[in-house]
Amino acid sequence: MRSFIMLAGAVFLSGCAAMSKDECLYADWNAVGYEDGAAGKPVSAVSSRRTACAKKAGVTLDFAAYSAGREQGLRVFCEPSNGYALGARGGAYYGVCKGASEDGFLTAFEAGRHLYDLERGVASIEGRIRQAHHDLRGVEHGITGTETELLSPGYTYAERLELLADLKRLSEEKGNIETAIIALNRDHVRAESDLEEYREHLAYNGPYQRGATGASTVNY
Repeated sequence: MRSFIMLAGAVFLSGCAAMSKDECLYADWNAVGYEDGAAGKPVSAVSSRRTACAKKAGVTLDFAAYSAGREQGLRVFCEPSNGYALGARGGAYYGVCKGASEDGFLTAFEAGRHLYDLERGVASIEGRIRQAHHDLRGVEHGITGTETELLSPGYTYAERLELLADLKRLSEEKGNIETAIIALNRDHVRAESDLEEYREHLAYNGPYQRGATGASTVNY
């Protein structure tokens, strides 16, 4: 989880949007700080704002006002309910919460993140099943076309041997895809069962308890 947090922070810093000239000139730095804190942005987010405003408008950021607003925003952001919602939608956490507030936030965030991962796993398998059926239809179309050619006059003996070889290859490919679909369907049933079981666990225990991801009380 910590490595995920560090990576998320690096991604944010490379993509943080800079402020426009007008935004710099008329900024309420306390409000800007509050918005950044409430959004869970790292304190280093202010660096891009400071640089942009100095370059575009010759404005010096009021760091004291920004920091005060950011701390107020963080108190809102670091609620466990926000941690769970952030994790459940696959959002990134930048390690901005501290002390006891981070403990509760991370517990809920990890619970939401586990739900997100389970849902994404089910969706991934469903996508692979759709693709396998698409591939199967293509192979079956190829088999039908090859069989039609074999019944058609005008082919030499050598050409018919080649068509028979193609038919054998397509038939083997069809068998492999059908076997893969059986395995994927089995994986899908298991993944959906895990997801439903975890949802029931969350409904019964709530997402804010230690072990909500299954690490200590439930195995997933």
